[in-house]
Amino acid sequence: MNAPTSKKLPILGFFGSPKLAACCLTRLLATFPVGMVVTQPDKSAGRGRVLGATEVAQVAERAKLPLYKPPALRHEASARALADGLKAHGVELIVVVAYGKLLPDEILQAPMLGCVNLHASILPKYRGAAPVQAALMAGERITGITVQKMKREMDAGDILATREIGIDPGWTAEHLAGEINRIAPAFLEETIEAYLSGGISPVPQDEREATFCSIIRKEDGAIDWNDEAARICNKVRAYNIWPVCYSYLDGKLVRFFAARIARGETENAHATPGQVVRLDKGEGIVTMAGDGLVGLLELQLENKKRLSHRDFVNGCRDLLGRRFSAQQQTS
Repeated sequence: MNAPTSKKLPILGFFGSPKLAACCLTRLLATFPVGMVVTQPDKSAGRGRVLGATEVAQVAERAKLPLYKPPALRHEASARALADGLKAHGVELIVVVAYGKLLPDEILQAPMLGCVNLHASILPKYRGAAPVQAALMAGERITGITVQKMKREMDAGDILATREIGIDPGWTAEHLAGEINRIAPAFLEETIEAYLSGGISPVPQDEREATFCSIIRKEDGAIDWNDEAARICNKVRAYNIWPVCYSYLDGKLVRFFAARIARGETENAHATPGQVVRLDKGEGIVTMAGDGLVGLLELQLENKKRLSHRDFVNGCRDLLGRRFSAQQQTS
């Protein structure tokens, strides 16, 4: 399937779900005709478990675009119905951004110009569902975004373009996702335009360099205070959007949104992992880890607001010497 050289803009079919995808769809709508949008089904969220549409669905509804929310594309009937929709709306090129489901062959082969995908890493590194979190967990200083031609294997298609993004040591997933949301829409648009004009020669990925990241589960946020301090800090950075790292304090859940490696060694020789050894205005709630100290900077006690460490200390008296536990203990 060769890249077209005609100046006529193809009709796009857009697949995506979260904010990154919504930002990209909004940008593409200013340039390309979009025939239809596909997103995840509505999901319940919050304390009231209110049913809500994805951010992509909200953009599509405002733009009055045909909108599909198939529950399971792995079912032959669902895939066939969607393929019929692509044909009915004249879709010539599919664009996928964080859709959240694998596309079956029937969908990948439907449009005449194929399918392109924006992935939040420099492929072939960090293929899979959570590249932003994987990069932060590994302590990477550079990551990026890739636009690839899609194939059946996950994130294994030929590369059309990449863009590097430097990671500040203090960044959390919120910061990195925000930077990707800012850069990706224009980058995706420019890459599609260059590809359609014949200005890009796709480059196959080197399978020897491929690495993978898996779907994150809620329980993955639990902190093991016997871990290295650097690993704990990277985990807090990586998971601060979801599932958010957590421990228990006197049987109550405490979430951690920001942390840093703290100074000090000899005065904590008798502290146990998870024990608060110092309350420091600059370094936070300094807590013992397996090989050093972690300064907790932003915390949230269950059913309370997210607070800075200073405000958390003011509302949680006698914190010094108490111990965060990986397991809920009521006695």
